[in-house]
Amino acid sequence: MVLLLPVVGLVLGVLLVNSAAVRIHVPPPIMLVAVAFAVSWIPGVPAFELKPEFVLAVLIPPLLFGAAFESSAVAIRRLVRPIFQLSVVLVLLTAFSVALVLRWVLPGIPFAAALALGAIVAPPDAVAAVALGRRVGLPRRLVSVLEGESLFNDATSLVTLKVSIAAIGATSVAWAPSLGEFAWASIGGLLIGTALGLALSFVRRRAVSPLSVTALSLMSPFAAYIAGEAAHASGVLVVVVTGLVLGYRSPREVPASVRLTENATWAALRFVLEGAVFALIGLQLRNIFASLDTAGHHVILAVVAVLLTVIVSRPVWLAVIHALVRLTPRTTEKVDTPGMVVLSWAGMRGVVSLAAAQTLPAQTPYRSLLLVSTIAVIIGTLMLQGLSLPWVVRRAGVAQNHREDDLRERAQAHAQAGEAINARVDELVDGGRVSDRQAELMRKWASLRDWRNWDDDDESRAFGRRLSVLSDWRRALLGIERSVVVGLRDDGTLSEDVLQEMQHDLDLEEALLERRSEAVDGHLEELPPPGAQEPRVAAGGPPIDHDAEVDDGDVSALLLDEQRADGSSIGHRAARGE
Repeated sequence: MVLLLPVVGLVLGVLLVNSAAVRIHVPPPIMLVAVAFAVSWIPGVPAFELKPEFVLAVLIPPLLFGAAFESSAVAIRRLVRPIFQLSVVLVLLTAFSVALVLRWVLPGIPFAAALALGAIVAPPDAVAAVALGRRVGLPRRLVSVLEGESLFNDATSLVTLKVSIAAIGATSVAWAPSLGEFAWASIGGLLIGTALGLALSFVRRRAVSPLSVTALSLMSPFAAYIAGEAAHASGVLVVVVTGLVLGYRSPREVPASVRLTENATWAALRFVLEGAVFALIGLQLRNIFASLDTAGHHVILAVVAVLLTVIVSRPVWLAVIHALVRLTPRTTEKVDTPGMVVLSWAGMRGVVSLAAAQTLPAQTPYRSLLLVSTIAVIIGTLMLQGLSLPWVVRRAGVAQNHREDDLRERAQAHAQAGEAINARVDELVDGGRVSDRQAELMRKWASLRDWRNWDDDDESRAFGRRLSVLSDWRRALLGIERSVVVGLRDDGTLSEDVLQEMQHDLDLEEALLERRSEAVDGHLEELPPPGAQEPRVAAGGPPIDHDAEVDDGDVSALLLDEQRADGSSIGHRAARGE
């Protein structure tokens, strides 16, 4: 009970703060940190100590695995050069820059300790940058670069930190073994992650139920981390590569029912974990600020110097990259100048830096200063860059509404799929394996999802409006069907088991209709159908005038108007045989 109460409180707090942040248009990560910090000062709230091994082995693997599983391996492979430049070169550049600046401000600090701090604060957070990027409408190319960077930069940082900690207190540093260790951590992580991903994919193909595959998926990030650490490679990199392999192979190897269950489970888990990691940062702040007195009078100068170095290193390096890329005219990996500006400012740090800082040995020189500097970088980048990133995106002019591009891509995919279906049906007809009537039914079924004529013109918009209306009608009919089966259950005619099966089928169909309608309605929301009237009633609204002429928009309202004057619903009337 003592352990369960904080967990329940943490999850409930994440849900409430996220809802409030969305309402007041504040990035949830920043609000979660602020609220958690305020809560830590409430009398009676116990001092909270975040164990680094808990973060690195329990929180980080599922977060990175979930992000990698949903990332595009194809896009990452296509953008491998800019991702490498950010996730490896920039992390190392930032780490050494921080070390040199800190040594300049505090000449007495050992270089290994200063480099350890640089490795800790070098990687941008995997959660904050991508979450904010999606929310403010970054182009997919930039989001893919941020995703790829955030997936691999933690591995570079943690390996560099491991080498730095080993050098602390040593009379001399053996660079050859250190470089060998770094190389094995990277190459070994790639090899082990690929092998483990293929092995898990083999097992997933032979799983007997969606629940077993989902359970295997939940276990995968922890197994990958353990395997990497046991082989003295980068456990974080093994987790990322395993997630990429499984995500790439999933559409071909896993049935639809499995993907639905798996995706829903991971969506809920990532939502809670992403909120929890920022809340944990806020809860930690009180303890770490308490160490300020032991950090010496140089703390303010050192903290400001480190924060500025972290913020400045990213745009300086990206400016160099941009200048060099412009000299290679035919490269396919270019990011334009506005995109570079946005990437330069998307450098928020997060919980990985906090967890890494607490792995510093107790005898590390200036340890309190290193901890305080880490917190200052996390809070400073979240406040300065996180709050201003939407403004930077707007000023750079790169924000996009992806709905039209989505519709065109869907149209092209459906067109090619429809052509493949028709070609296969023709083969079956020519071979005498199906009748003409069966072939016609197949073609009609395939044409139900024919978006091939979609374009940004009046004809396509009319088609979209019609599709939206038909979806509304079908949802209304599903509502009637659901009301009937629930009424039959309430009257004892239908068993609970049968109700659950029927409700599952209805829920899947309604979810599909909602996804289609959202895609089309988002494109048409500024253009009401020509001549269409506003719906005269919504479900639960005032009575419909049944003598009035009914247009398309009113059909759904009529279908949903299931209440009679006596309060009986369609479901209960059906159960009574009326």
